[in-house]
Amino acid sequence: MNLMSRLLKSIFILSFLFLTLLSNAQTNIENTDSLAGRFISDLRASTTEKLFVQTNKKIFVAGEELWFKAWIVNSLSHKYFSHSKTLFVDLVNEKDSVLTQLLLNIPSQKTEGLIKLSDSLREGFYWLRLYTAAIQKYDTNSVLVSPIFVTNKKFPSTLLSTPIEEKVKLISTKPPRILFYPEGGEMIAGTNTSIAIKAVDEFGVPVKLEGYINDNIDSSALTWFKTDSATGLGKIFFFVSRSKNYAANFKWEKQLVKAPLPSINYYASQISIKEQTPTTLKVVVSQGDSLYQKGKQSYLLGINKDSLCFASVGVDMYELNIPKSYFPAGISKLLLFNEAQEVVSERTIYITKPKEELFISTDKQNYAARDKVLLTLYKGDSILHPNFTALSIAVTDDNAIKETSNITSNDNLTLEEPTNIYNELELLSQPMIFKGKNYSKQTMANKIVIKQLEIPVDTLLTSIKGRILNKKKLPVANRVVTVYTNKRFYFFDTDTTNTRGEFEFRVPPYLDSVAFTLQVATLKGTKVNEKIVIDVTSPFPKFSTPISLKKKFPIEDLDYISNLRNTNFKDIYRGTGKEWLQSVIVKSSIKANTYNTSKRVSNFSQIMTGEAMQNINRTDASNAMLMIAGLHLRGGFLTLGPLTSFGASAKDEPLLIVDGVMMAGGSGPQSVPDEVGTMSLQSSPVMAAIASISPDIIDFVEVLKGPEASYYGTMSSNGVILINTQRKSNFSNHYEQYGTLIYNPASYHLAPLFNTPDYSDLDIKKASFKDNRSTLYWNGHLYTNPNGKAQVEFYTGDVNTNYTISVTGVTASGEIIQKKTSIKRN
Repeated sequence: MNLMSRLLKSIFILSFLFLTLLSNAQTNIENTDSLAGRFISDLRASTTEKLFVQTNKKIFVAGEELWFKAWIVNSLSHKYFSHSKTLFVDLVNEKDSVLTQLLLNIPSQKTEGLIKLSDSLREGFYWLRLYTAAIQKYDTNSVLVSPIFVTNKKFPSTLLSTPIEEKVKLISTKPPRILFYPEGGEMIAGTNTSIAIKAVDEFGVPVKLEGYINDNIDSSALTWFKTDSATGLGKIFFFVSRSKNYAANFKWEKQLVKAPLPSINYYASQISIKEQTPTTLKVVVSQGDSLYQKGKQSYLLGINKDSLCFASVGVDMYELNIPKSYFPAGISKLLLFNEAQEVVSERTIYITKPKEELFISTDKQNYAARDKVLLTLYKGDSILHPNFTALSIAVTDDNAIKETSNITSNDNLTLEEPTNIYNELELLSQPMIFKGKNYSKQTMANKIVIKQLEIPVDTLLTSIKGRILNKKKLPVANRVVTVYTNKRFYFFDTDTTNTRGEFEFRVPPYLDSVAFTLQVATLKGTKVNEKIVIDVTSPFPKFSTPISLKKKFPIEDLDYISNLRNTNFKDIYRGTGKEWLQSVIVKSSIKANTYNTSKRVSNFSQIMTGEAMQNINRTDASNAMLMIAGLHLRGGFLTLGPLTSFGASAKDEPLLIVDGVMMAGGSGPQSVPDEVGTMSLQSSPVMAAIASISPDIIDFVEVLKGPEASYYGTMSSNGVILINTQRKSNFSNHYEQYGTLIYNPASYHLAPLFNTPDYSDLDIKKASFKDNRSTLYWNGHLYTNPNGKAQVEFYTGDVNTNYTISVTGVTASGEIIQKKTSIKRN
C-alpha cells in the first residue's frame, strides 16, 4: 500500500511538473509572439518615404525634353510605398524660383513625367525637386534635389570660363582616433570577444595603423592589430578578464599613443557568432557577471528589413543553431531583448545565396545607322527563378551622360546591393540601430498614440469649392450647381448652395488635364445668369530648398559643352509620321511669344493669345474669336474658311477642343444650350461654349484647317479650334464667370509616350534629315512579365557613337536595381 501510495505521489508530482513546464512553455511562446508582433508593427509604422529618380540624362540643350521616373519606396523594406498620395515635382533655378511644377499620382504608380525645357532658359544649373507633403512638412532635408545642366548659345554662362577647382586635400596634424565596435555592442568578462576597430584622422579619413592591445596590469602585448588605408578597419580577438581595463597602443610620429577600449559592462548581455557553416549560424547568448545564473529570460529575434525571420526564448547563457534558410540573401539583424523587452544587444549578419540579377541583352552588339535594336531584360537568379520588377529605361548617347550618373536619391538611400560579400569587419562595425529601445506593451501603447497624432493628411486634390453671387455680388442660397465632364474622365454631380452661397464637390483623383463644366440653376431647374466663383488654391507647398541640397556635379569636358551650345535642338526631330521626312526652316523677326509654345500643334496655324483676347473683350471670349482670320458667323453659326453660301447649321461648325477635351462642334448632330453667359447668338453651340470660358484663363487659341486638322479624325473636316486654358489667371485666388464656367483644376500629370522615328517605313528611313537624337529611347513605365522578362524595340540614330542603356527599378521583394550596359553604332 505504501509502495502504491508513493508511486501515485510520484506520478502526481511528475504530472504537475510536466503541466507547469508545458504552461511555462506556452507562456514563453505567447510572450515571444507578442513581442515580435509589437516590434514588427512598430518597425513598419515608423518607416518613412524614400525617393530616388532616374532622368534620361543630366546635360541638356535649352529646348530639349527632360524625361524622368520617380520611385517612392519604404525606407526599410525598399518596397513600393504609397503612404502619400501625391508626389510634387518642381524645376527650380539658381535663385530657387519655380519654373515648372507637376503633380504625380503615387497610388496609380504613374510617377514618370516629361518637362519641356524652354529654349529661353539661361545656361547654368537647374534642379529637379521632388517631395511629398509629409517630407515637406516634417523634414525638408529629405527633399530629393537632382541637378541638371542646361546649355544655351543665346544665353551662355560665364561660370565655365575657368576650370573646375580641384578639391583641397586636408592634412591632419593630430593623432588618429580609434573607434571600437565590440561584437553585440558590449564587452563581457569571461568571454572570447571579437572587436572591430576603425582608425580615422580628425577629418574622418581612414588611416593605416599597426599596434597592440594590453591591459592595465600587464604592459606586454595581449594581441596585435592592423588597419588598412582604404577603410581604416581592423579586428582584435581576445579573452576578456574581470577587473581589467584594456587599451590599444600605436606609434604616431615617434610617440606612443594609447586609446582605451570600452569598459567591461557587468550588467550587459551579448549576441555573438561562434561558428558558421554553409547552412547554419551557431549563436551564443552571454550574460555579464551581475546577470549570470540569475535565471534571467531573454528573447532573440532575427529580422530582415521589415520582416520577422526567426524568434526564440532562452534563460541565462545559451547556444542555439539557426538555419540560414530562414533568412533571405543579404543583410539581416539578430536582436536580443531582456525580460523588460528592451533591446540589449544587436548583431548584423550577411547571408549568401544565389544572387538575383538583372540580365540585359540585345540582338547584336554593333548597329548601323537607323538600325532596329531588340532589347531583352530578365530579372531573376542564375537558376532562372523570375522576380516581378518595375523598371525605367533610358538609351542615351554616351556623350550626353558621361559627366555624371543620371540616378539621384535622397537620404543616402542605397540604390543597389554591393556586388561583393560583406566581410566580418564591415558587419561588426555596422551601427546599432535598435539597442536601448523598449518594446514592452505599455511603452508601445504610449508610443502609438504619439504616432497617430503625427500622421500627415494628403488631400488627393479632390475638392472643387466656390460660391454663387448675384448681380449685386451678394451670395445666393438654394441654387443648384451642376458639375460634369464631357470626355476622357466621366463625372456628374450636383450640390445646393448654403446660406453663404457656397458649394463643394468631392472629385475622385484623375490623371491628365480635365475640363469641368459648372452650371447654376434654381431649385426648379431653370438656368440663371448668376456669377459662379471658383476658389483656387495652389496645391504646391511654398518653401525654400535647403542650400545644402542644391549640389552641382563637376563639368570637366568644356569642349563638349561648347559643342552642345552649337546644337540646334530643332534638328532633334520628334514624331512617328511624315514630319520625319523633311525639315522646314522659317526665318522671321517677331517678338518673343507670350504663351506656352510647347502646346502649339502646328507652325502653320492661326494663333490668338489670351492677352490679345482680353484687349478685345475682357468678359466675352466669343467676340474675340471673330477677329481670327478665317472665322465667320453665317446664320448664327461659326464657320472656318471662305464664305461660299449664306446658310449654315451646327453641322458646319469647327470642332472645339478645350485642353484636349472635345467640347462642341464637329461634323455631326449637335445640341444647343438653352442659356449661357452673355452669349446672344444662342444658336451656335461652339460660340456658346467659348462664351462660357473667361478670357482671363485662356493662354492661347489655335485654329487648324485642312491637313493640319486631320489628326483629330473625321469630326475635324470643318477645322479645329484648340483652346488652352493653362495660363495663370489674373485673379489671384479665384476663377469666375456668369451662368456657366469651364474650370481646369490642378490635375495629375500623365506623361505622354516617348516618340521615336519608325524606320520600318522605308520612306522615313531613306529621308535626308539628320537624326541627331541624344536620347534614343525612354520608358518610365515598364514591367517584367510572369516569366521575369520584358522586351522593347527602338532605332539607332545617325551619330556614330556608343549608347548607354541605363535601367533602374524595384522588385516585388524590395530590391533596388541600377544597371548599365552599352551598344555601338558603327
